[in-house]
Amino acid sequence: MDELKNKIRSTSGSSVHPELIDTSKEVQPNPKPKKKKFEELHSRDTVWIENELKKRLDKESAENGRGEKTRIINEALRRYFSTNN
Repeated sequence: MDELKNKIRSTSGSSVHPELIDTSKEVQPNPKPKKKKFEELHSRDTVWIENELKKRLDKESAENGRGEKTRIINEALRRYFSTNN
């Protein structure tokens, strides 16, 4: 039994025969660019919002899930700046 175990151990080091490995070209994998973190793309700010607008914003964001307030405010600011520049 020990002889069989030793034979298995000695052959399990490489599951591929060296003759099958093409070493003529070393291929470097292209590293994917790191995805930036939310905090690297966004800044936190405090603003005053009219009560009625805040109620509407809260209601809309509650219906559509996480990140919706951020999306709404960013879209509103983009529209504002695109028409006033």
